[in-house]
Amino acid sequence: MKKLLFVLILSFTLQGCLAGAFLAGGATAGSFVTDPRDLSTIKEDEEISFKVNRKLANDTVLASQAHVSAVSYNQVVLLTGQAYDEALRNRAEQYAKETPDVRRVFNKITLGIPTTPFRRAQDMAITSTVKTKMFAENGLKSNSFKVVTENGVVFILGLATPKQAALAVSIARESSGVRRVVKLIEPIEE
Repeated sequence: MKKLLFVLILSFTLQGCLAGAFLAGGATAGSFVTDPRDLSTIKEDEEISFKVNRKLANDTVLASQAHVSAVSYNQVVLLTGQAYDEALRNRAEQYAKETPDVRRVFNKITLGIPTTPFRRAQDMAITSTVKTKMFAENGLKSNSFKVVTENGVVFILGLATPKQAALAVSIARESSGVRRVVKLIEPIEE
């Protein structure tokens, strides 16, 4: 219940006021405490995500004929989005694979027409809902997971025990608008 109250307070205060900025900073600092990755890995993940997304954006052909995003968690890159053909899909994957410090790439780019901005906004809302429910769930170490939604499909990356992973997946499956959940969680011991 305390987590849910905190989430509600945080959502109301983060409307651009200075107090909200301090709360957000505190929440971020708190996430380092419960994140199973060490600080250097967290920093590497941010750098990997930035580098891959920059490569994707700088490729004018890929940027004009596809909608592709990259996110990294524990040096594992997830590629999501849509591309018109297999060559574009493979091109995006190659950019991720050649990025330093990447251990593995999950290429979940589908072939087809890129989603609309409205669909992407719906996906952002689904991600927000899933993250909020995870944060509010007692006993779930929600900072062990990265949640990404693409066209109604929720991808969950992370480091977690099988029990924690099952709980995270269950929460995502029960969330409104979710068509499917893809578990990309690396198991750790209890």
